[in-house]
Amino acid sequence: MLIHCNSGDSYKKPVVDKTPQELKAELKEIELNNPLDYLYVENVTLQYQTKLVKKETFFKKAVYEDDGALIEGYIINNATIAKFKDISFEISYYSKTESLIKKYKPDILYEIYKPNTKTYFSFKVYPPKSYVSFGIKIKTAKPVY
Repeated sequence: MLIHCNSGDSYKKPVVDKTPQELKAELKEIELNNPLDYLYVENVTLQYQTKLVKKETFFKKAVYEDDGALIEGYIINNATIAKFKDISFEISYYSKTESLIKKYKPDILYEIYKPNTKTYFSFKVYPPKSYVSFGIKIKTAKPVY
């Protein structure tokens, strides 16, 4: 008969419960280190803009010309605790054959995005004439400590 005895090599440390403050600090640190996991855009639209070049007269119609486009939408911050700021985007324009025509990085939006919020944004762009569709994604965001 063979009896095997455990030599104690598999000693496990006792589990110590964390305080609510420690758990909150840990969650905040995780969120602050991964902003792109908690930020996204929704309901994004692109609307062409025109500007008046020549006013209408009795004998001639008004003349308008293209003035770029306005991209509008919402930035969602799904973080529980973390705030973020200074979000930058990347916009990709695609052709009818879904080939990438152009990538564009508009100015940074210098605002603070609080946790569990939905914030409206808009900015002006000048898309290429031959584009059929576009995509937008958040490239960077800074944590607010």
